[in-house]
Amino acid sequence: MKKIILGNEHRKLLYKPRQNNPMSVIVFVSGGGGNLQAAVDISQRYPTLLSIDLIVTDRLGIKAIAIAKSYHIAVLAYDFEKECGIWAKCKNNPTKAKKYESCAVRFHNHILQDIQELERKRGKKFNFVVLSYHRWIQGDLLSYFNLRMINQHAGDLTVMNSTTHERKYRGINPVLMALSAGEKKTRTCTFIVTEGHDTGEILSIGPWVTYTGPFPVTTQSAWEHELKQKRESDWPSLSFALFEIAKGNFSLDVDKSHSDGCRIVYYKEKALPYGGVDLEKILQGGQYDA
Repeated sequence: MKKIILGNEHRKLLYKPRQNNPMSVIVFVSGGGGNLQAAVDISQRYPTLLSIDLIVTDRLGIKAIAIAKSYHIAVLAYDFEKECGIWAKCKNNPTKAKKYESCAVRFHNHILQDIQELERKRGKKFNFVVLSYHRWIQGDLLSYFNLRMINQHAGDLTVMNSTTHERKYRGINPVLMALSAGEKKTRTCTFIVTEGHDTGEILSIGPWVTYTGPFPVTTQSAWEHELKQKRESDWPSLSFALFEIAKGNFSLDVDKSHSDGCRIVYYKEKALPYGGVDLEKILQGGQYDA
């Protein structure tokens, strides 16, 4: 990541655009491929700006593989559960949990080795990674793509727990968690992947999606709401973040951070609030046309 100095400000670009050399992106996918399609759509509209060059999956036979093949994108497909098991069956047994976690690190280290082999064969590196993925990334893979990996989270990561002062809606099922806590609307964050779980700097936050299902909230009604949120908040936020990263419009402050340690994010040389770019305001203002 290139360091730039403007006056007394020290910042690092997430990506520096290069003429006639689009940003090369890997997408990690675990499911149906909605976020993958959103990323591909942006690359199709702006082929000189970014290119989706590799798909990595942790499951075989998923829809995302078919999407990749339809666009002639290379795929690395693995079977995580066959190699490492299922977390739900391991988490309550300390020995099994430790074995599972060690296996997950080895699994992703192996993926990194395969990615690096592809980089050697193609003669250039992949610039950025997008996660639409059901696994925590740790070990060498996370280190290799340090500050070059973004993720989508269906919970509003700007909401803090009043007791712990940590992000309230982290982890699995954030939509169900938020709606069950009494929230009437939800939105998706796009953030930089760091060592913690859903703890990295927020680049952009998608439009609000109002819950219109029954009360009390059920697992099914929360899931139906989340599907709507994918279309109305996930995909716009991801598309915006990718587009603007590729244009060189996002950077991080080297010295200044928020109270939780997240560095100050800059967009077009302007320091952003904790939640990054509020995409609902951008869309309302008619400033984003990607």
